[in-house]
Amino acid sequence: MPIPLPPQTFTCPACKWQRTTIPASDVLMLGFNWFDHCPVCDNKNIAQQPASTTEIIKARLAGFFQNKTED
Repeated sequence: MPIPLPPQTFTCPACKWQRTTIPASDVLMLGFNWFDHCPVCDNKNIAQQPASTTEIIKARLAGFFQNKTED
């Protein structure tokens, strides 16, 4: 039975890019819900930390409105 990983926030210290991911399962896809470098400036020193409640709410709302525009 797949167990989703906890939400994570990835941040680039160089360009301040930030993304909070909420994995739906235990499958991680590089560049979608897991990052090993910054997609904006290609910095390899990306910070990863557990997502805060505020970051989780923002990510869920962004996903909700993104899915609404695709319908």
